[in-house]
Amino acid sequence: MTTIQKPLKKPMHGTSKAKGCSHARLGNFCKMFPKLKSWAEECKITEQCEAEAVAAAIGGVGGLMHDVRDESGDSNIPAAYTFFAQFVDHDITLDTTSPLHGKVPEAEIAKLPNLRSASLDLDCVYGLGPEAMPFMFDSTQPGRLLVGSEVDGVSNPEDVPRNADGRALIGDPRNDENLFISQMQAAFLKFHNRRLVAANFEKAQEETRYHYQYIVLYDFLKRVCHPDIYSFALPKIEQNAKKKGKKNYPFCDILDGCHRICMPVEFSVAAYRFGHSLVRSVYPANASYPLIELFDERFGTLGFGQVPPELNVDWRYLLDIEDCHPFSKSKKVDELLADELIRLPDPVVGRNAATNDRALAFRNILRGHALGLASGQAVAKELAAKGYPIKLPADLKFSDIDNWACLTKGLPCDISKHTPLFLYVMREAAVLGMGQTLGPVGSAILMETFGTMFVHCDTFLKKSWKPDPCVVRGKDLTLADFMAYAKG
Repeated sequence: MTTIQKPLKKPMHGTSKAKGCSHARLGNFCKMFPKLKSWAEECKITEQCEAEAVAAAIGGVGGLMHDVRDESGDSNIPAAYTFFAQFVDHDITLDTTSPLHGKVPEAEIAKLPNLRSASLDLDCVYGLGPEAMPFMFDSTQPGRLLVGSEVDGVSNPEDVPRNADGRALIGDPRNDENLFISQMQAAFLKFHNRRLVAANFEKAQEETRYHYQYIVLYDFLKRVCHPDIYSFALPKIEQNAKKKGKKNYPFCDILDGCHRICMPVEFSVAAYRFGHSLVRSVYPANASYPLIELFDERFGTLGFGQVPPELNVDWRYLLDIEDCHPFSKSKKVDELLADELIRLPDPVVGRNAATNDRALAFRNILRGHALGLASGQAVAKELAAKGYPIKLPADLKFSDIDNWACLTKGLPCDISKHTPLFLYVMREAAVLGMGQTLGPVGSAILMETFGTMFVHCDTFLKKSWKPDPCVVRGKDLTLADFMAYAKG
């Protein structure tokens, strides 16, 4: 019988101290295009209620982005990449201060703290290391990360480590938000421990980081970005990472005077939230549980508690690990979000959340307004001017969306011409990426942001480093290889 979890009364978010590019300090958020007007200014929106009306029409319950009838089909992306995208997000961004309702003054946006290091250094796994966070490490084996839990007499050696109350002892508590992200965190702990054999902590940490970074650049981004943008940006990233002195990538200024990376809100609040569209209503955990809901108290998938041993994830059901083994795929990259993300449960948003405040799409649009994000059309022009191969203007066929005329009637402006960046990125993916990848604008924002990390931070591109052939099973390293190796 499946163990039933008692969900926490309030949602929980990680606040462990992050390190910057030098692994020594917090970073900040910023704007990639600080001189652009916001989409709300383009629409002459001056009142909060007007912005909320637009956000509700687009992303609220029954809005344009609500996949009420589960009409969005599958992409070719294995389902595990949905949770890998979430894992990466938790490694590089954490905003605990910007409001959902209201506005952040323009001058204050660059002061918003990012409580994660924008450097792909896996601080969500290592925290501040064994000296500062010894509770995450095995005291009998130097450098070994704890794995496995014992809660109320139930043992699960495949779980993340936990205290007696079931709280995860990990670098970022958000990586315990649901069953699959928690099990992915456990896989990273196990991968590190395998690399610790005949090595010290620092070497095992570096090897784990570099394999992870390699997957981000050559597997994950290749899968989710438009091929034209990926093939344009990748050589520039590779060449500039090896340069000494002045670099000509990224194109946008997202470095401070000390060459620390600030996290652009165009990325964190809009483009990178493409992962929300990948989420399915149900997932397979293993052979015994081939269909479980992501947020289902009956199955213990709400997170923030011990993973029931019978629900330990068999990644063969979510990744192309074995030939001829069936695996689930992510939903299409498009403007439709699953009903579960439009009606988020109490443990995620809190018991007293308003109806639309439970909708991720509504929250994304409204947070974009709070941070003054420009329209997708304006951002597209800027990226094209920087040199990205983006054809203008893009016909995103908004009128083909079901109930478009009805749902947008009475809004302050024509949002097909002044489109909030999140909606633009997702609709662009549906039309120009054909639901299989992001479109050119979304892809350029991702490559610009991740490219900055690879060029300016301590990454494998700056070393003569290649993945361990014992980890790679095919032609090139993939997430499937990483997870298979972690299992041992």
